[in-house]
Formats: sequence, structure tokens, C-alpha cells
Amino acid sequence: MKLNKLILGAASLALCGGAFAQSVAFHAGVDYTVWGASQSFYNDDGEKDNTKNSAGYDPDGNMTVDVSVKASSFEFNLGLYFNADGGDEEYIDYSDGGKGTPFYQGNMKVGFFNDQVNVYTGKFEGFNGGYIEEGAVLGSQYITNLADSDYGPYLTGFEFVPSFVSGLKLFAGFPILPIRGNGIQADEEYNQWKYLGKKIKLAASYQLPIEGVDMTVNAGFRPGTYYDGVDNAGTMSTFTETFTKSAFGEGYFQVLMPGLADIADIVFSYDLRYRDEEYTTIRGTKKEHTTFAHTIGISGAMTLSDQLSLAVEDRFMFADDDYIHADEKMIYNILAVNGEYALPGTQISLGADVAGIFAADALGTAFADDDGTGKIKNTAYASCSDIALTLNDMATANLLGGDATTYLGAYVKPYFKYNFSNGAVVAAFELAYTRAFTSDVSNTCLSYRVPVGIKFEF
Repeated sequence: MKLNKLILGAASLALCGGAFAQSVAFHAGVDYTVWGASQSFYNDDGEKDNTKNSAGYDPDGNMTVDVSVKASSFEFNLGLYFNADGGDEEYIDYSDGGKGTPFYQGNMKVGFFNDQVNVYTGKFEGFNGGYIEEGAVLGSQYITNLADSDYGPYLTGFEFVPSFVSGLKLFAGFPILPIRGNGIQADEEYNQWKYLGKKIKLAASYQLPIEGVDMTVNAGFRPGTYYDGVDNAGTMSTFTETFTKSAFGEGYFQVLMPGLADIADIVFSYDLRYRDEEYTTIRGTKKEHTTFAHTIGISGAMTLSDQLSLAVEDRFMFADDDYIHADEKMIYNILAVNGEYALPGTQISLGADVAGIFAADALGTAFADDDGTGKIKNTAYASCSDIALTLNDMATANLLGGDATTYLGAYVKPYFKYNFSNGAVVAAFELAYTRAFTSDVSNTCLSYRVPVGIKFEF
């Protein structure tokens, strides 16, 4: 009943907005994947084991319903999100007493002075304002968005697009959280300016005025990254109780070169994360120091013919002493390739995703795996949760600890795609191999899945 009222209210708002709006747009999306078969085979230092062949569906499957109202320099966006089981646990809002909500976004944009100054405020999902370019194969960068469900959806910001400097835009914003009451007597720490000043999010983008060269530079900085109002994988109560504890600071820049030499769209990215940590000296005393993690990425997308496209992406990361876990350091690299060929005169495409992964650490604790997905579980900081030993949360080798460990991963996914005007159905075969080994022990895992994905937009 409550959900029906919410949907009815959203529809009524959109219909009322239509009376004065220049445009009202409705959008819906469906993205579901079912695994017809899946199984994993393990070899732990000679001891073999395997799971039973089974079916399932991707828990990240979802349906979204959005409405956008535009009138002159005003824009309002409202969105509903439902995951694969119809629930809304991805959006547990701790700034509202830990309540679940299906509304993953509700925000507005207002433009002034012919849109030279834009004001954004509200709740956003995956919002980067055009200041972060995705990778050609791996998609979302390791660079943190201005607002999203991982670190906090609330954002109030100002964008300056000066007409006297062509190609330049600047952004500054704060994660101001909603509060109860009239906002005068409220005494929530998280909205006090002594904390908001540390939560500022800065970004800039500039298209270089070089004749004959299309090049854009993106950059951004935040002194701290805070979990502001949502509960998601990797979040800990130490961050969500008061929203005043920073997980890490971050700075980045990107160089975008679309159509380089009329061959490829190139994106180069560098991301620096840092935070304070303690280490123990040989005398047994504790000392604080600043520890860093560096990520470098480059991707290129090429259209080789009307039917054939190719994309390549490489990402490298180095985490210094103590950044991931106490006394641990790590190097990590992933190389991924996607190729797709459209059969002439048909709606059918054939393609493949291929990836190779190499990682090494000092103590065997970098991938302290607890759910079989091979992702870094540094939940105290949750600043490397995108780093994994395979793609798409495939099963990985049982990981080791206590000694320097080397990790290898290989992933391949040939697929068949039937394209429609507003979506596609994809049938594929996923195969992942991982190996974790020290000088004494070697563990391996071979996993396969047979996914059928349905993705449509209306």
C-alpha cells in the first residue's frame, strides 16, 4: 500500500508538472540476468572439491522507473529502483533512521545567467556531472563519483560554466544531509560546517583550445570521503553512525582524446587516494603516517569497420604500506579486451570479453576473501572494493594468509546478442580461472556460468 501511494504520488507530480513544463519524459529500464548453469571446481594444495551444478539469477538485476520534468532553466528528476527480488535494501537511508526506500534519486537542477551558473541539489545515483569519463571495457572508473549509493547520494553543489572561457566548467559541492525539524534547533554533527568543509567535492573540466586537436582534461579533489546516509557493501558503523569519519582523501585527473588520429577514443586516468594509518616500530611504539594508493588506467575504443568494434583497457594499482590492511602492500593489474562483430543484414552480434589479472602482496591479506568473489574486503576503509581477482563476482580460489602471495586471474566470456531497437537479449558462457600461491602452497579455482541477460529501456 505504501509503495502504491509513492508511485501514485510520483505520477501525480509528473502530471501536474506537465501543465507548465516544456517537457516531461518518462523512462524505464529492465536489466536482469539468469544463470542457466553455474559451478566451481577447487584445488586447495592438492585437495579437490567442487560445488553442485545449479541455476540462479544475478542479485544485481534491477528495474528502474524515472520521470524528468524540464521547464526553462529548471530540471527535476525522480527515480524508483527495484532490485532482483523486488526489494529496496540497496537504499537503506541512515540519515532517515535506517529506513529503506525505493527512491534512488530525487534531485533538481536550476540554471542562472543562461546556464553559466547551475545549482544541483537532492539525492543522486552515479552522478559525476560529466567530470569523470568511464573506461571503454571496465566501465566505471575507480575514481569516486560526486554522489552515489556507495559513499552517499546527497549533494548540493554549484557549477560555473563561464561564457568568456570556452570549454571550461567548474564544480564545488557538499553532501548536506536532510534533517528533521525546522533546521534551526537541529544539532546534527554531520551538517556542521567544521565537518562540511572537510567534505567538499571539487571538480573541473577544460577542453583545450588546440586547433585540430580534440582534448579535454578532467580533474577533481576531495580532502575526505564520507559515508553520508546509505548502507552498502563495505560500509561500517564507524562511518555511518555520525557521518563524520573520513575513509580516505582523493585527487584525480583524466585526459580525454576522442578520435585520436581518427582511429581510437583514448581515456587516460590517474587516481590518488590517501589516509592516515598507524604502524608499529621495531621498538613496539605506534606512529602515525599518511599512506597512499595510486591507480593508473588507459583505455581505447576503436571502430574498425561498420560491423567490427574493438576496445582495450588496462588498469594498474599500487597500494603502499598499511593502506589496505596493517603492514600490507600490494600491486594489481588488469588488462581487459572486448570485441564485437555485427552480422551484416541481421540483428545479431557476436562478441567476447577477455581479461587477465595479476596481483601480489606482502602478507597474503590483500584479498581477505569471505564470500568467494575475490574482492578486497578492507571494510574499515572500503576504498578499494572495486579491485577483484575476476570479473562479475565469479568464484575465486580459496585465498591464503601469512606469507607473500601472488594472484593470477583469467576470464573469458564469448556471447551472442540479439539486438532490438530499445534493448537486447544476450546469451553467453563465462569461464574464470584464479590461482593464489606462495612458495609453499598453491590454491586454484575454475568456475563457469551460462548467463542469459535481458536489458531493455522504454
